[in-house]
Amino acid sequence: MKGLLAFVAALGLLSSPVFAASLVGTWHTQPDAKETTGHVVIERCGAALCGTVVRAFDKAGNPIVTPSVGKRILWDVKEAGNAGEGRVYVPVMRAEFPVRLVASGNRLNLRACNKLGICRTQVWQRVN
Repeated sequence: MKGLLAFVAALGLLSSPVFAASLVGTWHTQPDAKETTGHVVIERCGAALCGTVVRAFDKAGNPIVTPSVGKRILWDVKEAGNAGEGRVYVPVMRAEFPVRLVASGNRLNLRACNKLGICRTQVWQRVN
């Protein structure tokens, strides 16, 4: 799960939205270096959106217990239609980064860049 969160820290945008979709919902992350995944619930937190890891899974899809479950990794996401910008935190790096999210159907593209302008991407799939 630490690898998953490290990857989330350096996300980058892969594609443009095909049609408008809400950022709110439960999203299944891409596998990390250890092939673990997670469910992140994105919901309204005051005037913005936030996202919390609610479940983690091993490479076989079995639920696992990790310190990341219950941690808020997205916050202050200002929503604009099917997109938003906010902050992402990566516990393994003990760092936060600006992040851009774009929902397109059942896909959520996330992009985060460090201060050097190095960006990474991750695409999550909607659970509900």
